[in-house]
Parts: sequence; C-alpha cells; structure tokens
Amino acid sequence: MFGKGLPIRERFDNIRMDYLDESNRSIDRRWSDRLTYDGMWENNLYNFFKRVMPKLVSDLKRPFRLDGITRVDDTTVHKAIREAFVNLIIHSDYMIVGVLKVIKEENGFVFSNPGTLKLSVKEIYEGGNSKARNPRIQTMLRMIGLGDNIGSGFPTILHTWGEENWRKPDLSENTELRQVDLKLWMVSLMPKECTEKLGILFGENYVRLDSDEQIILATAYLEQQVTNERLQSILNKHSVDVGKKLAVLIEKNMLIAEKKRRWTKYSLNLEYKEMPIQMDFNDYAESDPVLNKTDKLIYQYIKENGFITAKQVTQITRIGTIAGASVALSRLRERKIVRMIRNGKKVYYELYRN
Repeated sequence: MFGKGLPIRERFDNIRMDYLDESNRSIDRRWSDRLTYDGMWENNLYNFFKRVMPKLVSDLKRPFRLDGITRVDDTTVHKAIREAFVNLIIHSDYMIVGVLKVIKEENGFVFSNPGTLKLSVKEIYEGGNSKARNPRIQTMLRMIGLGDNIGSGFPTILHTWGEENWRKPDLSENTELRQVDLKLWMVSLMPKECTEKLGILFGENYVRLDSDEQIILATAYLEQQVTNERLQSILNKHSVDVGKKLAVLIEKNMLIAEKKRRWTKYSLNLEYKEMPIQMDFNDYAESDPVLNKTDKLIYQYIKENGFITAKQVTQITRIGTIAGASVALSRLRERKIVRMIRNGKKVYYELYRN
C-alpha cells in the first residue's frame, strides 16, 4: 500500500498498475496521457491513486460553493469517481496475474481489476453488504479519509449517476479472464445523437418499437455490445423478460447475437435493410374512418385466434345472420385486411399477408 516500488514489484511481479487517458486523442496517438512503470514514481497503491485521481477529475465542473469561509471543490460526481477508484483497489486479487487499469474516455471512465466478485451483481447494486477482498487495505484507506461506509459505496455511485441523468453504471464480471470491469458513462440514457443514428439505420421500424426496445438498441449503440445482465440493471426487468425483448429484436434483424451461453453479447446490425412495415389495425383505423366497431372486433378476434368463420362473426358481434357476417368480411377483404381460405367445404378468414 505505502511501500517502495522495487520490493513491491519483486513480491508482486504478477500485478501491474496502468492509467490511460484516451480522451482528446490525435489520429496518430493511442492515448493522450499515460501513467505506468517508468522509474519516475514509487509504484505503490497509494501513489497510483494520488497521481491518477487528479487526472480523472481535471475536466469536471466545480461549481463555486463555500463552507463558512472555505471554498469546497468536492462534488458528488468527484466523490463517486473517487469511490469507484477505491473499490478498484480494495477488491483486486493481488495473488493472480492481472492489471489494475483505469481508463479515462471521452464520455466516461473504466475501472478494471483482476479477480472476481465476492457478491452477486444484484446484491452489489442493492447495497447494504460488503465483502472486501482486502479488508486491511480498506481500513488503511478509510483511516486517511478515502472510501465510504461499508456497503454504501456502490449505491453512492448509482445515486450520483441517477441525479445527473446519466446511463446506469455497468458492473460486469468475466470469470474466465478473472476480471471485473466498472464502466461509468457520462452520457444520457437516450442522447439525441443516438436517437438520430438509430432512426437513420432502422427507419420507421425504429419509431414503431416500444420504449424498452428502443433503450436496448440505444445501449447497444452507445456501448458497442450489450448483455442480458447489463439490460436487467438498465430496464429493471427479470432476465426472462429481457430475453424476450432481445429475441424480438433479433427476429426483426435489428440485433446480432454473439452466442456464448450466459455471456452472449448483442450488437447492432449495421447492415440492416428496412423491412416492409407491417400494418396493424390502428394504421387502418387512422387512415380509413369508414372502418367501424364491428370490423375492429372481427380484426382483433383473428389477431388473437388466427382465423375466424362467418358463424363466429355472428357470435362476437351484433350481426345476427351469416349473410350479414359475409358482408362485413367482404369489406375487410376489399381492404386487404383479411383474406378468405377454402379447405374443402370449410371456409374461414385470416389476416391478409403480402
């Protein structure tokens, strides 16, 4: 924690610390700033934190605020980022090969540490529990004023990001690589630029999606790839419900799945070709005021049951004769809303398909 760099590297030659600033990059540079082992600083955890933290928050706004006669530069966003950095240190597994990596991006931060989670992602998001991998390091940091109360650190980050109306922080675990990543996005849930891009890519079919499906596509666009687990935290829905939404978007050819069992990732289909828009009853109702309540009942019945007969029309509407039912069905046939199917002596009607 506070030791000399050389003895630390001899004892923990499996661990590295690395900071990359990938914001404001030029075309010929992979990063605009980096802090790694270069012989210019003592490579212990404390120095890594003290040198990197000012770099992370250098571009953040600091509204003028006084506590008595003392100016206070610390904001809730500064506190949340500091908490994320502290979590990186106290939850890392220093016994395996890995890198404590902090990345500053144009629209957020990535904190990556070697190891696995000691609590489930759900329990961590809920807060109230804490199982630090390195409790002694946690105690040392708290004694110098770093780190929140036990079990309240991650909820502090969530609360701050929620107040700023930014995308929900993404905490993920890769048990194969034995690595934990926390991504803090400083962008809104549905930025205008994102909505415009998706509208251009998917056309009118994007507008017709429900709000959850639009958020899924926006997440895939902003984060390049998305998982069921990530979407559970954003949508606040069960994995089964999220899975159904993903299946719909795959069926519509808007998402592409990279199947890896529970680690399946989904990305936008950038080669999407807009499919013909399937009209539903509301479309006909808005464009054709002659369509009446009886036609609507017939349409909804077919939609729910797959087909309808003239006799069934008399059972669900006020039409009392087969002849009257045939007239109503003929109206819908003329509009190409339904079509007639003959199967031997049986006649029934189903929705019209192009």
